[in-house]
Amino acid sequence: MQKGRRFIIPIFIPHEGCPHRCVYCDQSRITGTPKMPEEGEIVEIIRQHLRTKGPGCGKTQVAFYGGSFTALQREVRGRLLEATRPFLENGDVDSLRLSTRPDSIDPTILAELHEWGVETVELGVQSMDEDVLRISRRGYGPEVVRDAVMLLHEGGFEIGIQLMVGLPGETPEGLFLTVDEVIRLRPHFVRIYPTLVIRGTVLERWLERGEYRPLRLEEAVELAKEMVVRFEEAGIAVIRIGLQPTSSLEKSIIAGPYHPAFGQLVRSALLLEKARELLKGHRGEEVTFRVSPGDLSSFFGQRKENLRRLKEDFALRMIKVIPDPSIERGGLRLAAA
Repeated sequence: MQKGRRFIIPIFIPHEGCPHRCVYCDQSRITGTPKMPEEGEIVEIIRQHLRTKGPGCGKTQVAFYGGSFTALQREVRGRLLEATRPFLENGDVDSLRLSTRPDSIDPTILAELHEWGVETVELGVQSMDEDVLRISRRGYGPEVVRDAVMLLHEGGFEIGIQLMVGLPGETPEGLFLTVDEVIRLRPHFVRIYPTLVIRGTVLERWLERGEYRPLRLEEAVELAKEMVVRFEEAGIAVIRIGLQPTSSLEKSIIAGPYHPAFGQLVRSALLLEKARELLKGHRGEEVTFRVSPGDLSSFFGQRKENLRRLKEDFALRMIKVIPDPSIERGGLRLAAA
């Protein structure tokens, strides 16, 4: 049985091999990786991370993030994967993980990935709305996504789907139709990213000409919150909300709903909503909430904003918060004080 959470060793690769440059994309700024890592660099990254692995960690997985891995030339893929072989053979690494485009998946490539020890494939789907995909210049339609996911299911891979909120041409109704469609595809997990305007992208030009309006932070948080609710109710894990902050990313953002703790804002909004539901019909000025220890800061909110709102909305004088390890992440219990 696996102990603890999976231990991920990230290897960031640049935007190479991808046949399209989407309107929002400057992958080197997003990942902070302008060039392809050499074999020796990959080996050293893996060794460094393995030295930090604690005894309570779960299985170890090397993850190639950033570019469209299967769109790379075969010899480039082979060189990157070859660097992981010694660690797979000696048991230091259990499997590999990669991200790619839905239109860069076929049975031949999946057979190759199986031979190299790839277990998890994340697809940069972004949307299932045909018009949004076209406007964003993704270069494929929803049917390509469905076919790719079907092949991955048939191949026995763990499947992740990456989605964006706030793409050009998107409406809330269209976004939630995307969520419903993804739920029907039954991935094992999803990631949710807000659309940001990055320097040097087509979106920057559209913004300057008034042809694109990015979401406000509050709008993006509310939409992402509803996405999380729907996915988790369907039993699909949401493993990340928001981009990983990097100095190169932060320096290149022109506009959009960026916050270095975007995911925490969304989780905080979810817990606030649950607290309000629990307090409906409550009488009294004092309450006690029990929350998972890992959710304490999210429950409080930025600068304890959630506590302030609850006190104002429900005329509370005292809110006591008790960390309770028996409560799962995202859960909340209420007992009158």
